[in-house]
Amino acid sequence: MKVLFVPYGTEKAPATRYRVMQYLPYLRGRGIDYTVFSAISSFSTTLMVKSPDFNRFSKLLYYLYVFIEKLVRLSWIIFISGKFDIVFLQRTTFPFRLETLLRMANNNIIFDIDDAIYLPDKQGNDIVTRLKKYIKKNEVINILKVSKSVITENDYIKNFVSQYCESTYKIPGPIDTERFSAPAKGEKQYVTLGWIGTPGTTSYLYMLDNVFKRIAGKYSFVKFKFIGVGRYKNPGIKIERVKWDYMTEVDQLQSFDIGIMPMPDDEWTRGKLGCKMLQYMSVGVPAVVSYTPTNVEIIRNGENGFFTTRDQEWTEVLSRLIEDKDLRNAIGRKGRETIVDKCSLTGNIDRLIDIFKKLKK
Repeated sequence: MKVLFVPYGTEKAPATRYRVMQYLPYLRGRGIDYTVFSAISSFSTTLMVKSPDFNRFSKLLYYLYVFIEKLVRLSWIIFISGKFDIVFLQRTTFPFRLETLLRMANNNIIFDIDDAIYLPDKQGNDIVTRLKKYIKKNEVINILKVSKSVITENDYIKNFVSQYCESTYKIPGPIDTERFSAPAKGEKQYVTLGWIGTPGTTSYLYMLDNVFKRIAGKYSFVKFKFIGVGRYKNPGIKIERVKWDYMTEVDQLQSFDIGIMPMPDDEWTRGKLGCKMLQYMSVGVPAVVSYTPTNVEIIRNGENGFFTTRDQEWTEVLSRLIEDKDLRNAIGRKGRETIVDKCSLTGNIDRLIDIFKKLKK
């Protein structure tokens, strides 16, 4: 069996690493050959990760450049797709109804969608936002209609895509629980409150400005370590900023004592099963996350992690964990068990291969 993987970006994009690249070492041993050709180049993927910090003019140039590049690369994908048994699209959609040409070349299409990409990540009611929302949603709907199977990460997105494709599956994560291990923690003189993300999600940290200040004022032994953070500033706390790097990512996560994931509860975030939450839990770090119906699929409040909705709850939960090492360890163990059971890469690879086999029957 030969599979053409078409992620939107290269391995520099988190979704590509987790939803495509992690699977590859397991496939050839199962009789599955593959080729990976992303919809945009490595250069454009780097720009995509940095784009939330661009000014308006820079964003316009970026969008124009990426659109032209994507159009050229997608044309090549359509041309070569007939040489493969399956085309696996990870977040990749087609402009100008070009997905109909793809289906003519190869109708064994799987579409993997792990975010509510049919919605804009910034809400607004101006004409540009409405136009972007209309185009994006219709591109997603069009690719769903030509796909034989769709893979989602959570029930919220699955409910949406099932309107357009009957054959839908859910694969949360996946998380490589061998790479993301949970070593025992030694004695330390401080407690590290950690966050990992990208410039695109940095804005959510502002939700906790006052919470951070209260915690910093209450506990002199608490450190704030933020990995991959953009231009976030909070004069009330001292932040250790760490550049994200694949080679050091796991070690940095293991240095956390508590992991946080603030986010609003809206249409966009309900489409996210936060990767940072899964990462914290996989390395045995208790996760404190904002409540969304999607996060409920993983977190059992007070058992394997914590939900919060207001500043007071954030402060109370973080204080409990800061003061009680045994509680941190207990929640961390339960969180790790949950990820191994529901989201592990080794478990999910079998689900993915089963989907491939069903599509070929």
